[in-house]
Amino acid sequence: MRINGFAVTTVIFLLLAFNTWKNEKDRNERVANMVSVRSPTVVQNSTSANQSEHANIDKTLRIVEDKLRQKVDVNRDGKTNCIDAAVTFYKYYPDKSKVCIMINRNPSTGMNHLFNCVFTEGVWKAIEPQAYFSNHSNYLMWAVWGNKYDKSYNRDETEKWKVYAR
Repeated sequence: MRINGFAVTTVIFLLLAFNTWKNEKDRNERVANMVSVRSPTVVQNSTSANQSEHANIDKTLRIVEDKLRQKVDVNRDGKTNCIDAAVTFYKYYPDKSKVCIMINRNPSTGMNHLFNCVFTEGVWKAIEPQAYFSNHSNYLMWAVWGNKYDKSYNRDETEKWKVYAR
């Protein structure tokens, strides 16, 4: 029996592509499930670690607000929008192991938005990086976007967008 090299190569390629797709799908589901969508207050308890993360979020949101007022265009697309805010937040957040860049595309509500998640209080919390710029005191995604935001549509796109965090 003679084995066709092209057929073997094609099968290997398809297996690798499927494995990559499955790993990315699993990672996106884990991150989406980790994101705490509803939280009654920004800081729920007074441990120093939680206060430190809130301080990091607050400080980073103030930097983002300043950069958006300066119309910083991180990806040079001629616009200052959620891409610039999410990438800037990621760039200036002090602990890269506790921050990611997420996208939420929800066709039923029209949501198509880049934002950040921060690991705090033992969970990943969805943060609207434009919150202070748009005069929202509560920076959690659900507080800014209400029912338009549905965490089940969250996808981690950190690898795609972090290249602009120079």
